[in-house]
Amino acid sequence: MKRSDGRDAGLEALDRCEYMVLAVMDEEGLPYCMPLNGVRVGESVYFHSARRGEKLACLRVHPQVCLTAVGRQRVVQEKYETEFTSAVARGTAHEVTDPEEQRQALRAICKKYAPDCPERVEEVIEIHLPRTAVWRIDLEQVSGRERLCR
Repeated sequence: MKRSDGRDAGLEALDRCEYMVLAVMDEEGLPYCMPLNGVRVGESVYFHSARRGEKLACLRVHPQVCLTAVGRQRVVQEKYETEFTSAVARGTAHEVTDPEEQRQALRAICKKYAPDCPERVEEVIEIHLPRTAVWRIDLEQVSGRERLCR
């Protein structure tokens, strides 16, 4: 078994994950978490959402968040072990209000989650943008773990 800890493993996990789990604090100070589709662009993670809901109410009161992701995971049955990369990232969430930044974020999300269907990206963005909120989490701390079975 080889295991490394560090930022690079965490960034890889954020880039490769199918989804992330966002942990926030609600208005009463209680934990609340939910899965979301996010994409890392530089030192930020972008995600989209409905314009209202509990998640956004939490973010507006307590913008400090924690993200976790598993970038790669494979059970090695014959060794009774699991290979993986994982991330824990902390940062501050900001609602994106600039229309061009919103479009760039949505393009990046589409590229990650629908890479084989680029022909309708712009059309889909224009249809959904009026009712879609876009948020950016500025990463302040990223740690990761990688475990490789030998």
